[in-house]
Amino acid sequence: MSSETLADPSGRIAWESAVRLVRMAATRTDCAHFGLLAGGKWRLSDLGLLGELVRHSPTVGLALHELIVNHHLNSEGALFFLRQQDDDVELGFAAYVPFAESMSHFYDGVLAATVNFMYELSGNGWNPSAVFFVHSTPIDVRPYGECFRAPLYFDSSFYAVRFSAKWLALPVEGAEPERLRLAREQASAADRGVLADKVHRAVRTLLLHGIATGADISHALSMHRRTLNRRLSAEGTTFQQVLDRVRFAVAKELLENSELALPKIASALGYKHGVALIPAFRRWTGMTPGAWRLLSRHARDAAVSESDLNLRTGL
Repeated sequence: MSSETLADPSGRIAWESAVRLVRMAATRTDCAHFGLLAGGKWRLSDLGLLGELVRHSPTVGLALHELIVNHHLNSEGALFFLRQQDDDVELGFAAYVPFAESMSHFYDGVLAATVNFMYELSGNGWNPSAVFFVHSTPIDVRPYGECFRAPLYFDSSFYAVRFSAKWLALPVEGAEPERLRLAREQASAADRGVLADKVHRAVRTLLLHGIATGADISHALSMHRRTLNRRLSAEGTTFQQVLDRVRFAVAKELLENSELALPKIASALGYKHGVALIPAFRRWTGMTPGAWRLLSRHARDAAVSESDLNLRTGL
């Protein structure tokens, strides 16, 4: 990615490049909480058409619906999700394709941005009741406390901000119906995504709700299972391949960045029994989950050491 790519405010870069950019910035500045600082600058207007859809929805709940349904306009590889737990909801962010490098800094940034978005939609009276992170507790947790001002939970199976469900019914102050109508027309014209990507998104979303069957995915996409299989075949893939890819993306992330036990990781992948993860992971990688976790930790430590050396020598 060239520096000129960032000169155009309306330009776009691949989300993998954005992840890498934030990670490199954190390394070069030797700032472990760089993601929080970057995300703290994001506003709904920075999301372009997606931000317009969100900002001019009539209620907070409908605004978050627009964010979730239309996030594909801004990203292929990750999604926003909303889960309700009794009187609370969790607004989170999750990747659904494997990525070679850690996304922890980028996730931190998205959560910090999510808090900003909620303040824009709800006003200063809103506040999170808890924030969840996949990665382990950082050495210095103070920047996280200052950013979120809520209980922090690390080594979770997802990244999300929790708050009271009552805020979903709140009208969005300053929302303009005509701007929402125009934004929806533009979004409809721009929506030309391939089915495989939609299935990836649906699988990741349902895994977050503990569901992972082809029938459920078909229902979520309002499509007969045979039609789904036929259309995926026409795009050169199968439902099982999509499911395996999403499961591997989640497993890789949890193994490399958290201390979660294997049974909890298996549950996050939609397996009813923890032991089911071992043969599946061996099929995907040729290794056991435990061996992969150990190898990834060694590789990460080596990469950090090499990065430190490069910074010191000016390479």
